[in-house]
Amino acid sequence: MLIIMGKVDQLFKEIEKLSLDEQQEILQRLVDKLDLLGSLLLADQVLSDWENPEDKIYDQL
Repeated sequence: MLIIMGKVDQLFKEIEKLSLDEQQEILQRLVDKLDLLGSLLLADQVLSDWENPEDKIYDQL
């Protein structure tokens, strides 16, 4: 865990050196990634109902 925190701290130090526009670009890209991950998690929850023995026949289609 300490190694990860060291990398995160190092990353934040580098981000602080960037211009405001570059920092905003990084923030927007992170937001986009989080939106995508949230959508994938939601889809996984919704589609998990299809993972049942009764529907295995459809896996071959």
